[in-house]
Amino acid sequence: MIVNNTEEVLSKGWYPLRYHKKQYEAWTSQKRFVVLPCGRGSGKTEIARRRIVLYLAKKKPWPDPIYIYTLPTYSQAKRVAWKPILNLIPKHWIKKNGINTTDMSIETKFGSTLYIAGLDKPERVEGLQIDGGVSDEASDTRPDAYERTIMPMLTHRNAWFWRIGVPKRYGVGAVNFKSYFDKGLQGHPDILSLTWPSSSVLTQEQLASFAELMSPKDYAEQMDATWQDVGGLIFYGFKQGENVAESSRYDPSLPIVVGSDFNVNPMSWVLAHRDMENRQLRVFDELFIRNTNTPETLNHLHQRYHTHQGGWEFFGDATGAARKTSAHRSDYVIIRNDTRFAPKKVYYSKVNPPKQDRFAACNALLCNAHGHRNLLVHPKCSNLINDLNSRSYKEESHEPDDYGDIGHISDALGYIVCKVFPLRAFVTKAPAVIVSK
Repeated sequence: MIVNNTEEVLSKGWYPLRYHKKQYEAWTSQKRFVVLPCGRGSGKTEIARRRIVLYLAKKKPWPDPIYIYTLPTYSQAKRVAWKPILNLIPKHWIKKNGINTTDMSIETKFGSTLYIAGLDKPERVEGLQIDGGVSDEASDTRPDAYERTIMPMLTHRNAWFWRIGVPKRYGVGAVNFKSYFDKGLQGHPDILSLTWPSSSVLTQEQLASFAELMSPKDYAEQMDATWQDVGGLIFYGFKQGENVAESSRYDPSLPIVVGSDFNVNPMSWVLAHRDMENRQLRVFDELFIRNTNTPETLNHLHQRYHTHQGGWEFFGDATGAARKTSAHRSDYVIIRNDTRFAPKKVYYSKVNPPKQDRFAACNALLCNAHGHRNLLVHPKCSNLINDLNSRSYKEESHEPDDYGDIGHISDALGYIVCKVFPLRAFVTKAPAVIVSK
């Protein structure tokens, strides 16, 4: 099912492709199972989508070939897969009224059907016997979803199946994905395991944009496609001799950025200035107060910086800790309505960003893949420095091993970083993949 001339497909989604040896090996493989833990933006998703679309026209001994393309969640499948795959299917292939947007299914004139599904709601595809499929973002797919939902669907029709994604160390399905990949490397006769880095596809300019936003370890994982060890220090990008600096001082002309963790013992807030032009955050002070509440902490803050005229920005914990000071909305209202801090902007999300997103964003700012350190902390912020130095994961786990005071003040920092310097990098569409020489 190799298309040499994209005009044969007559679909706007089929832009020209260029040759890539390992992509070609995956495309032409006759093995039932292909496992591709590859770099971000490296073309694995594009060739997987094209392959499954071309199979819709392939004649089978039965009249109703069935294919599935899955992602970890329904919302993700609808957001990132539905339209791109639909754009790959020629309109004249689709049966009249064959598009069901609710079920995300497409019936063709050949009798075949493609389902795009989220494995958090597998009931829409469970019980089917399929001819082929793809599990995208496999590191984030629950292992039981693959074993209980997908595997029973592959038996009757000797179906082929691809598992693709970035080799993440903290995804819920990361261990299972790596184990399956290793089986192919160890010579399993039905499994082809291939990997390639983003650098084999993307331009130096595109790679540089990612390197600016990622820590070295995250870059090695997501761009170089190398499996990284689980566990160890959470803020591995922090080096006291380089991230702690006297130059990270208070400037009365700049807005004070406040990060808040609403825990009563201790109440942990960090104070910083942000430099958006240079993508830099400078933490110059901290509040670390025991057995208190939000109004009292605001009193401490005002007492310390009552002459400040440069403005204020507040970021914080959406839900609070177990012993939070009050309901989140009350804390938000208290801060918003305190007229002593003006001019003022208050940013509080309905839910906290995931822990791993906060940690990754902090590590990228502490030291990115270029070696730039854009998060500086004044030496007097001893509690924050202690957290950055010592906070770690439980052994062989992606859960923080927090105890005592550890965790609160670095969470306060993370709420700022994740909101102001989120991990976002955009790759322009490029002829990144190949289906034939």
